[in-house]
Amino acid sequence: MHRLLAFVCFILMAANVTGEQLALSEGRMRRSWFFGYFGSVDVKYYLHTRENLGTPTVLEDNNPDVSGTPYHSDRPTKFIIHGFRSQGGTQWIVDMANALLQAEDLNVFAVDWRDDARPGVTTLQYPVAVSNCRTVGQAVGEFVTKLGQAPDMTHIIGHSLGAHAAGFAGKTTKSKGLTVARITGLDPAGPTFKITSAADRLDSSDATFVDVIHTDKHKWGLPEPVGHVDFYPNEGLKQPGCGTLQVSCSHGRAYEFFTESIRSGCQFLAHRCRDWDTFNRRWEQCEVCGHTGLDSRACSEMGYHSKNYPNSLGSMYLVTSKDHPPHCSVSGTRERRDAETTQSDQCVQNVSPDMRQEIWDFMDSMSDIQEMGLEQDFCSMYSDMEDIVANITATVPNCGPEDVPDILEYIADGKFDAVAAWAEDKCPVSTSDGGFTLPSATMIIGLQLIVACVTQALAVSG
Repeated sequence: MHRLLAFVCFILMAANVTGEQLALSEGRMRRSWFFGYFGSVDVKYYLHTRENLGTPTVLEDNNPDVSGTPYHSDRPTKFIIHGFRSQGGTQWIVDMANALLQAEDLNVFAVDWRDDARPGVTTLQYPVAVSNCRTVGQAVGEFVTKLGQAPDMTHIIGHSLGAHAAGFAGKTTKSKGLTVARITGLDPAGPTFKITSAADRLDSSDATFVDVIHTDKHKWGLPEPVGHVDFYPNEGLKQPGCGTLQVSCSHGRAYEFFTESIRSGCQFLAHRCRDWDTFNRRWEQCEVCGHTGLDSRACSEMGYHSKNYPNSLGSMYLVTSKDHPPHCSVSGTRERRDAETTQSDQCVQNVSPDMRQEIWDFMDSMSDIQEMGLEQDFCSMYSDMEDIVANITATVPNCGPEDVPDILEYIADGKFDAVAAWAEDKCPVSTSDGGFTLPSATMIIGLQLIVACVTQALAVSG
């Protein structure tokens, strides 16, 4: 009972630390009594550059000095900050650093605060880590200031608690008259931050441009939009391929998406919309991309390239196509998307984006169509898929959303006659005389129900 009470008390204290406690005095971080109670944090920096790939240079936290290292002040600099119970050398950070260096000639600092991200007091680990992330952010902000680079050369990336640490770093540099160019929040931590003010978490005011990816908004992530642009792939909830028992799978998908967006030529194209339900069921009400080019205000690319859409602000929604990497479909590339929009706009103009993506994925999987250049068959193929899927899912009660992927597989293979036999065996419907009936074409339901079925199927199959 005492341990439970202590946990609740510290949760409340962590949630109510005020912005005033960020004040700086004589160039040193002034800690609140809450921070001081737990002592100072231990921060190390792992410097990755093209000169030392695979063997990052370690800088200690007491007085990080870049002299004699591969750091170059004329290169843009990026910081990557991990979250709760993680470390600066974890594989996703190494992968992200390598992807960044492949894309650009940079200084990449992986911030390692492992001891304070998983403090030894088991009962209080998370609330203590919450308080520590603020001080880590202050330390990073001090380091950014010490480097003396132009503000437009600095980009801070943080996952979970690291996203809020990135925000505190931005607040620290602003207190010294420097506003960093960009902060990217990868599923910012939600517990204890859902009820806090902008001064006590990541906020759009912390950098010139703040982009956020939400992938686990009802569990470990923050549901509210806190950036200039907030992306909600797959509603920002359970991600494809993440089972119920995989506790942090969806939470970690945010950094997978971001790293993939650096390496891939595929667009994680997102649309500005009022909410997910509107995007998913009434997408014609959303601000969609133009057919002759991207409307810079209606669309954006989730991830690394969102910086190229500075006027595209607000909440953005998209559907990722797979439950394993690559999560972005080849059909999402600019060239393929533009070509398909031109060739088949008439037959897909009223189709929800997730259904369109599912169809394009199957088109991509059919090598014979790609090799023969028969993209013009898209409309007829779409019509076949629409009719058959709609018929079966609408009128065969025992065929649930989990069966839709199997149905689509038959269609993708051109086995239209086999669908009836499969449905009879898998989910039969009895008539008055005990026979089996498939619905007639006149019983096709509306497109929105198809979309709902496919969307649910993707979630279930994931």
